[in-house]
Amino acid sequence: MKEQSTIVLDRRLALLAEEMTPGGFGVDVGTDHGYLAVHLAGSGRAARMLATDVNEQPLQSARRCIEEHGVGDRVDTRLTDGLKGLELTGITDIFIAGMGGILISEILAARHPLHQKLILQPMTQAPALRRWLCENGYEILRERCAVTGGKAYTVLTARYTGRVQPCSPLFALVGRAPEDSSPDGMAYLRRQLTRLERKAEGLRRSAGAFGEELAETEALADALRAILGEKEGTE
Repeated sequence: MKEQSTIVLDRRLALLAEEMTPGGFGVDVGTDHGYLAVHLAGSGRAARMLATDVNEQPLQSARRCIEEHGVGDRVDTRLTDGLKGLELTGITDIFIAGMGGILISEILAARHPLHQKLILQPMTQAPALRRWLCENGYEILRERCAVTGGKAYTVLTARYTGRVQPCSPLFALVGRAPEDSSPDGMAYLRRQLTRLERKAEGLRRSAGAFGEELAETEALADALRAILGEKEGTE
């Protein structure tokens, strides 16, 4: 085994890593190259990590990364679909990143309820994920945003409480991202506003066929503009 070395994460993965319970045991679902699991074990943030993927090829890449960074005694790999078949006793944190929000919801639903800390990073369909969490008794504790590679992402940290949470259209759209006062948080909100404005413009061109949807989209855009205006006024 090679001597242990650290691995540098981009902003998106770094935010995920910062949510790890210190000294905990984490599962990185859909690990891809294994960077997150290797970083957490190599930095000492996690005592142990399990890196999983549904395909063998990404796991082979992860195993090479584990070997290259000398953390094979603390990082295991498993070929599995989501969380299926995993023994979750002793696991403190579950990471699911780099997938669509609906797919993340389906992975969680297959083992619901989950009592570990959930650290989730949807690439798309974040509103669907927020709605699923709220409707199934998970509280979104915080969201932190990252801009990397020209794209804006949010990292959600959630825990199961068993209490169904209200999820308004605005909360489904941006969740707790307005609480992130960083420049990346502002950038994330502006990206959502841009999408709403483009959607509204498209609906207006549809000769009034989507009047109710247009009104809802414009109301959301107005609410988001108000949030941005308030945040910009406090900078």
